[in-house]
Amino acid sequence: MTETAQEKAARIGKKIRETMTQFGITVKELSKKTGIELQTLYSILNGHHQASVEKLEAISRVLHLSIDALLDLEVNTFPIYAEPYEASFSYAQFEDIWFGPTGGERISVSRNFSVMNHSVKLRKEFLEKIYGLKGNELKVALDAFEKRMEVIREKEKRRLELVVDSEVTDFIKQREPFDKLSKKLVQESVEGIIDRLENDPLNFEVVIIPRQFFLVNYEIINREVILFDLGSVFFRQTHPALLQHFINEVEQLKYKKSKISERSDVIKFLRKLLNEKR
Repeated sequence: MTETAQEKAARIGKKIRETMTQFGITVKELSKKTGIELQTLYSILNGHHQASVEKLEAISRVLHLSIDALLDLEVNTFPIYAEPYEASFSYAQFEDIWFGPTGGERISVSRNFSVMNHSVKLRKEFLEKIYGLKGNELKVALDAFEKRMEVIREKEKRRLELVVDSEVTDFIKQREPFDKLSKKLVQESVEGIIDRLENDPLNFEVVIIPRQFFLVNYEIINREVILFDLGSVFFRQTHPALLQHFINEVEQLKYKKSKISERSDVIKFLRKLLNEKR
């Protein structure tokens, strides 16, 4: 039976109250810390008001809850396995489905460059030296990565990557834990990104964002969205309000809060880091 809006509001209100009890936080304290008016907060807690994602995000941050948990989004749209190497394999299994028959656009928001910029050799070093995979786990993860890359090469039409300035700097300058990686492979990866920015302007874009904006919005934006043709959307954990909030956050980060967004400036930033490293 489909949950009504009123039932959903009541369930969310109950979960917030239970968590407040666990932490010993009063309604007045929660109101002060979230900036939500006391009357509105009482209405949310009693299930009389369906809170916006922005208000739920503020509540989640104070109560140390994942917004997914608050919305009961514990189950992924497609199975994503618990172990890193198995998760990689599940991505490989479903990438083809995500993109659909005609392909589409990917929006990726993360600390560092997408793994889709890795060579097989670099990915192997990440899995082996940073994630500590070995034996069959390493083999499965590498097989999955190669299968995933095949689909991406065939179906991905455009990609937008929003990455954190300090994380990219740490990666290129090979600060811990990236010091475990081969200097040559890291350099080749970054040069490949620069090359694509220069020669594939319609299909590839990188925006550099300050760390504080990523951390503030972590629960929302540490995601991946694939936009299919004809405006249909796949979001790994599907929830219409959360999806819209994600898109809004991406727009804010790209146009108002980014540190570097112009293609030529991004290229200069990456080249400067490479030259400083040499």
